[in-house]
Amino acid sequence: MHLADVLYLETSEIDDEATFADLSLDSVLGVELVTVINTKYGLDESVDAVFEHPTVARLADYIRERVAAQT
Repeated sequence: MHLADVLYLETSEIDDEATFADLSLDSVLGVELVTVINTKYGLDESVDAVFEHPTVARLADYIRERVAAQT
């Protein structure tokens, strides 16, 4: 999982319903996460996506929708 890599955590340590604030994801790490997501999925999202979709589950749903819209 990309978030686990950015936060230097094991995937099992991340609750999908935890907020990014609870996971200590700040704006700098948010930029890093969005960069990884954009590269992996060919998107052009800004860090705002992280703050507008503040949990792993909500961001994942949003990214899935964006990727599906490209095809």
